[in-house]
Amino acid sequence: MTEIDFALNQKNTTDIIELVGTVLWNKADINNTFRNLSEAEQTFVYIDIFESEINNQGLYGFFYNDSGKFTHQVLQAFTNVKAHETASILNKAIKVFKEQPVPQDITVRRQSIDTLEINDLETWSHLELNLVEVRENIIDLVIAYIKQHKTDFEY
Repeated sequence: MTEIDFALNQKNTTDIIELVGTVLWNKADINNTFRNLSEAEQTFVYIDIFESEINNQGLYGFFYNDSGKFTHQVLQAFTNVKAHETASILNKAIKVFKEQPVPQDITVRRQSIDTLEINDLETWSHLELNLVEVRENIIDLVIAYIKQHKTDFEY
């Protein structure tokens, strides 16, 4: 039995996510480029990055911190798992940036954030509330995605 199979056999969905995450983060390269992960594995990791940041520091923290360099990959990841409502909210948050696409370089991105007006930051706060109210069950969508793409999760 593979580590992914073991993870998927857990009864608790949170346990499944945590075990898959452990496998993939252990496999990820030290520079966090994730080149050695398959597209399906990257999808999981990008959602994991976003969920961690959004639960700690909200959209501002996600964009301001190193995680912001993955903005467009995170958007694609939510689309991949069919979390369309979440993707739509994130897309609205991305559109707050005057420079598109959102800069990957942290210094440039932070400079862009520093030029935002108070109503832009209020938009992010409102969108954070929308994320809380999303009817999609991200955990279930991610698990379904893992099961559908199980062969793409290398062991």
